[in-house]
Amino acid sequence: MIDSVIESPEALLAGVGIVVLGYLIKYREWTFLIAGYDASSKVPQSVAANIVGNLAIRVGVATSVFGVVAAVASIPEAIVFAFVAIIALGATREIYRLQTYQPA
Repeated sequence: MIDSVIESPEALLAGVGIVVLGYLIKYREWTFLIAGYDASSKVPQSVAANIVGNLAIRVGVATSVFGVVAAVASIPEAIVFAFVAIIALGATREIYRLQTYQPA
């Protein structure tokens, strides 16, 4: 198993990189990493950092797990499309949440 991951670590490394970016956005509030976010937005920096950081961490973990599973087993093409669709739907949901944000 370890040999398979070592031979093809791209998805695992991409996932780890996305987790690191998610950490920086969420906990360090590096909102300059968020494409299109401006500090003059009606969405507070802490809210934008929390929403986008959470998504990045979840996507990174899912990508890492997917990479490990793909390295050791053959994954049907339908599963790959489902993975991509779930990521796209998650990103769409977070964009909607940011666009419709209302202060409490």
